[in-house]
Amino acid sequence: MQTFGDLVNFHPHLHCLVTDGCFMPNGWFYVLPKIDIKKLETLFRHKVLKLLLKEKRISQEWVEKLLSWRNSGFNIHNQVKIRSDDKHGRECLAQYILRSPFSQEKMTYGEDGRTVLYRTKMKPGSKKNFAIFPVLDWIATLTAHIPNKGEQLVRYYGYYSNVSRGKRKKEEPKEKAEISWKPEVIEVAPPPVSKELKKRWSYFIRKVYETDPLTCPKCQGEMRIISFIDQPEVIRKILQHLGLWEESRAPPDRDQGKKEITFDPSYSQLV
Repeated sequence: MQTFGDLVNFHPHLHCLVTDGCFMPNGWFYVLPKIDIKKLETLFRHKVLKLLLKEKRISQEWVEKLLSWRNSGFNIHNQVKIRSDDKHGRECLAQYILRSPFSQEKMTYGEDGRTVLYRTKMKPGSKKNFAIFPVLDWIATLTAHIPNKGEQLVRYYGYYSNVSRGKRKKEEPKEKAEISWKPEVIEVAPPPVSKELKKRWSYFIRKVYETDPLTCPKCQGEMRIISFIDQPEVIRKILQHLGLWEESRAPPDRDQGKKEITFDPSYSQLV
């Protein structure tokens, strides 16, 4: 589940990894027929509105009004297909699904105007490929995508769900006796112990975000963690000593000392 769009706007949507068929008990794999996207979109819209109505986040009057619209407001896309033997493709798709809400490479900070310029790719039908935020608005936009405590953004259904895995474990001797051939399935390895996790956390960050958190940005040497500081007063004293602490204040007048921003040629039609 993701809550962000290309310009870090609030845009809730789902990414799903789904097999294009199913395995039968005899080992045969049946490919599903072509899915009617419009019917699936209508079903998904009804499920979402039903959930919002149950949670009292919307009224019955608004449900009926939304259902009367010509444009449903929902969209389903299933044109990305990856073959079973395309390991690199599956890995790239998983990295895309688990990506961060924003990218530092797309972000430019204007010190004079205390604003953040965020750029993205121009997509067909979109009106602009950049957005400008005052600093405090940029922070508020980012914090809107922090999940609630205990909220799970990645969920497993079907073959990899906990219920299915538990049933397979109980029925494993029976399956071996009745079925002479079983399709090869790559099982998810159990999580490592806590000591191994402490050593591998930087590996997972490199894997997903393609950057090494333990590489010094100045000398490119390897760094090691000495301690974690989480006391606000101590953090403030350290930043003040280094000259990096800034008190929160209202942004200055945009007309005074406004820094000129040079846009890419693709922005010329918007200026």
